[in-house]
Amino acid sequence: MNGDDPEFFWRSSTQMALRALAEAPLAGARGELTGTPLLASDEGRRLLSYVVLCALPAGESLHEGEAGASLEGMVGLAPGWTSAPLQGVEAQRWVTACLLQTLNGLSMDVELRMTGSHPVLSGRGGAAASEFTTPDTTMFGNVFDPDGPAAFACIDNVDVTVCGVDWSAHSLQRICGLSPTCGATLLGPCSLSCAHAEDGHATCDTPEGDRYAEAISTRLHSGLSLDLLAPCSP
Repeated sequence: MNGDDPEFFWRSSTQMALRALAEAPLAGARGELTGTPLLASDEGRRLLSYVVLCALPAGESLHEGEAGASLEGMVGLAPGWTSAPLQGVEAQRWVTACLLQTLNGLSMDVELRMTGSHPVLSGRGGAAASEFTTPDTTMFGNVFDPDGPAAFACIDNVDVTVCGVDWSAHSLQRICGLSPTCGATLLGPCSLSCAHAEDGHATCDTPEGDRYAEAISTRLHSGLSLDLLAPCSP
């Protein structure tokens, strides 16, 4: 379910706090979340819930101090972050792609199905997969880069064909909300930036020529009409 606040996410103070968070283990000695300025606000704690959701697998959790709320893992893109810093560009990129997919500046909480070449994503099956039939976006980047955040998104061609150019504007709003400092670059149709393997997983290039195999694509539930997300008439 996405629904994280892009305006808060893209603040320079939030981005600094995320980079600092990656420099230490995510968990303390008693299973508590390591100290971070993000714990000081409701928006920060919500973002932290998404960080834990993306990084840790289902069945693992951290808590906000001794009497704090429990933050549950789900995806498991960086399980080693529990006991060691978020090291390695690949892990940083995977967690970034997941966090970008949780953003929604349209004041909606939308259920998504994430796919990608990471084993915890590519191995997901089950009957629920058949219920998510509408391609959405592909996102990639690295907000943990000490040189500053990098974030990219492209729009699936099906959406562009159905909704026209208006979809791009609304996609940017989903990622950036009203943030004046949005760090994401919208690349237009995914066919211009990403190649899909036979299994459907994307490898994407930035305008500068950097290549990301750590890209996450999403599909929307078949019951969700695109015209709820943008002025779109199939």
